Amino acid sequence: PISIAITFAGVSSTIHGGDIGVSPGTAITGAFTFDQGGVKVQDSAAFAASVLAAHTAAMAVRPDGKAMAIEMGGVTFTPGTYRSGSAINFAAGTVVTLDGLNEENPTFLFQAGSTLVTAASTKFILKNGAKAENVLWALGTAA
Repeated sequence: PISIAITFAGVSSTIHGGDIGVSPGTAITGAFTFDQGGVKVQDSAAFAASVLAAHTAAMAVRPDGKAMAIEMGGVTFTPGTYRSGSAINFAAGTVVTLDGLNEENPTFLFQAGSTLVTAASTKFILKNGAKAENVLWALGTAA
């Protein structure tokens, strides 16, 4: 959950309304921009503690959680918590639909025991009130 380095590979990554940080360490490399403010935090024990607490809370098993397959491409999800005991994968060219069911503030939490693996030309469709800021990813190891 706490990294000593973050590398943004590719042309450029955009951080939408959030912060990035590492601890212990100072290595944040690659091309990235913040589009809504944001802070780059390096080697901060307080930041590390807050990230660890948030990660622990996000990874907690919830009684209303639903088991999910490793591959989520081609699937429609409604608000709730979804858990894969291992990885979560998006195959190349697949679409994941998040249907907010017209709820006021629908939340989607995806928990993976290990990694999140994405491929080229994958995309999300957010419909019926689903919002990107309400999609949360809790990963056991890496993205």
